[in-house]
Amino acid sequence: MGQAWAVVVAGGSGSRFGAPKQFADLAGRPVLEWSLDVARQACAGVVLVVPLAAEGRSWPVDVVVTGGATRSESVRAGLAALPRVAEVVVVHDAARPLAPLSLWRSVIAAVEAGADAAVPGAPVTDTVKEVGVDGSLATLDRSRLVAVQTPQAFRAAVLNEVHAAAAEATDDAALVEAAGGRVAVVPGPAHNIKITSPLDLVVASALLAVPR
Repeated sequence: MGQAWAVVVAGGSGSRFGAPKQFADLAGRPVLEWSLDVARQACAGVVLVVPLAAEGRSWPVDVVVTGGATRSESVRAGLAALPRVAEVVVVHDAARPLAPLSLWRSVIAAVEAGADAAVPGAPVTDTVKEVGVDGSLATLDRSRLVAVQTPQAFRAAVLNEVHAAAAEATDDAALVEAAGGRVAVVPGPAHNIKITSPLDLVVASALLAVPR
């Protein structure tokens, strides 16, 4: 299979965080730079999607594009900037700065082995209940559940096809699933946390100090 390129999505406004979290300081560097470092090691090229206000800044990537109003729009903006040689696309949320290189390589390898897409899935340790519209509860079998993370890898042709209809999803693999594509799951590490609140920055900083 041909080259793998990364689309690092950093276009969010950070409404829950209180500011654009992708630019917050993590151990002396912006959060998104941790993801860019690994993306450059794992892929032949990197497209960074940022808010309009940050487009003029210099980043260590091949292409910088402006994101849209939603995550899916931002992903589509990144896809439009990819070169034709990109046959595997790895979509990663910049808000997950601790995703290791080994994880990037695992999802890429799963697609190269024949899957339409590959996602990291971490075991669910809490009891999970589904709340019905009437307030009733149903306990789900957590042995069959995983918490899905990024990076997620895709066959470029498949990802472009499912985004062609301008569908919206918080998870690109969900679009592939809905289209009947085969999505592989690789083990996702517990330390691959997503920055959603200032407390997560404290946790991420502590995790960076732990040898792995």
